[in-house]
Amino acid sequence: MMEHDRELERKNALLGWALFGVFVVLFTGTVLVAVIYLALD
Repeated sequence: MMEHDRELERKNALLGWALFGVFVVLFTGTVLVAVIYLALD
């Protein structure tokens, strides 16, 4: 059985939240660009 490495778990959790943040930013940016495009049409 492998022992738990708390530091590795912390780094993985931080990376997971960072990737989720990038996803949210990209999704929000896509929606904003679409709304601006439709507003200027």
